[in-house]
Amino acid sequence: MKRVILSMLAVSALVVTSCSSDSDETPQVVAPTTYTFVGKDGKSNVSFTGQEARWVMASELKSALGGDTKTLAQLNEMFKDGKGFVGTIPSNGTSVNDSGKKLRETVASATNSNTTTVEEEALRTKLDGYLAAHAAIDFNADASNGTAGKLETVGGGRTVYVDAKGYEMNQAVAKTLIGSVFVDQIVNKYVSEGLINESIAGNNTGTPHKDNADNNYTSLQHYWDEAYGYTFGLETTPATPVNDSSNRKGFLNSYLTSVDGDPKFNVFDEIYDAFKLGRAAIDAKQYDVVHAQAKIIRENVSLVIGVMAAHYLQKGKGVKNPDSLHALSEAVGFVQSLRFAHVNGVQIPQNSVDQSLAPLANLWTVTDAQLDQVAGIIAQQFGFNVEDVIDLKN
Repeated sequence: MKRVILSMLAVSALVVTSCSSDSDETPQVVAPTTYTFVGKDGKSNVSFTGQEARWVMASELKSALGGDTKTLAQLNEMFKDGKGFVGTIPSNGTSVNDSGKKLRETVASATNSNTTTVEEEALRTKLDGYLAAHAAIDFNADASNGTAGKLETVGGGRTVYVDAKGYEMNQAVAKTLIGSVFVDQIVNKYVSEGLINESIAGNNTGTPHKDNADNNYTSLQHYWDEAYGYTFGLETTPATPVNDSSNRKGFLNSYLTSVDGDPKFNVFDEIYDAFKLGRAAIDAKQYDVVHAQAKIIRENVSLVIGVMAAHYLQKGKGVKNPDSLHALSEAVGFVQSLRFAHVNGVQIPQNSVDQSLAPLANLWTVTDAQLDQVAGIIAQQFGFNVEDVIDLKN
């Protein structure tokens, strides 16, 4: 009888130990099927109106640089002052003019980037110069090397307005903004290791963002959502983005689909899934998972810039005409955007970017051999083959 009682006690101890062990295990974080999250009040706590505003602003500025409808003063008002727009923030219908957002001050401004203040202001000044160069074009003159003006494909189809060095400014500006605003803010700010670590304490205590009780999200939740907003915020339904070339929404979003045109890449789903799982992990306070998903986002967003830079360098080869100058102007912007991308966890240095930009100083005179060389260097940096990116859909 004593032996039976002891045996029963042993079994009970095993059960207790087993249950105790189970309760100590961290539950596995499961990503939701869509990017949908709620706060303690049961209402959505996903908000990225600032990112929507800047995206709308960037789109309108790009359109304004595609023709001769805006004066330099009007272009500067849009870029520097955050005014002169007609669009609204999709999620709430308010005018982007009232958002308080300004593109120029956001350029190269991420808190955990290693850019210097000199570099940052130099890039903003370069973009100022792009606007001025566009406004100075004689839109009725025929463009050639050394002469700004218009260039048309034989029989129509495409008309581009370029400066004396062959730069089509709406493309150079838009693609530079992809890196210096969208990618920089995502990679070097909102999903950077530094900002995540700084925000963990407030997330653990459930402190509302900026200590504002009206916010039903913590700073870490909000920063993650803001990165998501720069990526999928203008989708028809942002919680369920569509990976389809006919559904591209411009800027970074468009090129996720472009890169996935080659089956060797899968950036759209990699990024979307990482955002979902990372946000769920923030809510569950499982920060190892958060950091792992942030790394996936940083790597894949950066890869998009490298792939598209090499693609447009290749597409710009051959006779200089509206199509090639259009592609090369895009290449200029993507190469400049490399400064904000990461390779093997390290931000690409300015001297590397400068070396790639040097042959692109005059698009009329850059040679195919130079374009091949720069594309090859970028491909080697990121670990892909140039042949894989030549025929991607733009």
